[in-house]
Amino acid sequence: MKSFLKGLGLGFLCLVLFVVGVIFNTEFLGLKNNSHENMEFSRDIEVSNELMPDVYNSNLNFSASNELSQKSSINAEDKKTITTSFEQISKRIAKEGFCKGGSYTLEPSYSYHQGQKLISGYRLYSDFYCQFSKDKIQNYNQLIKDIEEISALNPLILFNTKTLQAGFNEASLEENKEDLYDLVLKKAAQKAEYYSKNLVKTCIIKSINFDQCSIDNFRTNLATSADSAVLPILQNEKQSLKAKVVFICK
Repeated sequence: MKSFLKGLGLGFLCLVLFVVGVIFNTEFLGLKNNSHENMEFSRDIEVSNELMPDVYNSNLNFSASNELSQKSSINAEDKKTITTSFEQISKRIAKEGFCKGGSYTLEPSYSYHQGQKLISGYRLYSDFYCQFSKDKIQNYNQLIKDIEEISALNPLILFNTKTLQAGFNEASLEENKEDLYDLVLKKAAQKAEYYSKNLVKTCIIKSINFDQCSIDNFRTNLATSADSAVLPILQNEKQSLKAKVVFICK
């Protein structure tokens, strides 16, 4: 009987110790482990810098003159003179090396009279896109004068108003984008150091997601001038880049 009671008491004691061990492990060691759990959070970061426009952009536009837009028919000679004029214009523009384009469209306009479809005139359209550095402005002005002289010899072609706009070449924009990426990385590293100090933890960068739209859709209010002899006033333009940075602190 004594042996039975002794064994029962020993078993009960083991059960109590087991329960106490479970509670200790759950409540005390669990809290200790929780204190070492990783903390993960994200922050939105935005950086920007300024750059000065370094090129000028212009569209050289051609359309039908009043005479051509009112012609009910055109003959082979009319078509030949238009083709010859655009060959001369394209050849002159190609000499500068800073414009592209050159094809043109010529098509009839229609009106209806008593249910009958009639040609009421002709539409003409051609467009050249030009981009040049600031030191080429004299070349551009001379180009405009030469085009005006060629167009004036053909009563069917109208050379429209020229517009100059300040802009950026692709190399400058790409270089500036790389600078912005570096600024984001630098700012993210500074934030990681700041959080490490204030949270008394070791904080590192887990990931950085750049907002490409914020930099690819770079839009500016760049100055324009309707007169090629008057240059737009240049000023610094701001380009920005946004990113979402995820930090882990432990």
